[in-house]
Amino acid sequence: MTTTTQNVRPQTAVKKVSIKKRTSTLKVALRAIYWIIVVAVIAVVGFIAFEAFWTYYSNSR
Repeated sequence: MTTTTQNVRPQTAVKKVSIKKRTSTLKVALRAIYWIIVVAVIAVVGFIAFEAFWTYYSNSR
């Protein structure tokens, strides 16, 4: 055996570094609007449930 074959290391996987792409302002705006709508719908449903409970509670006395 020669010394060159003894010192050969196995190939390691080379990691590819991806370039960070800038996020689109349109996508960020749509995501924000989506969450605002979701929170608003949850608030409206909660308010309607509260009003229904309050009406039922007031009429039951």
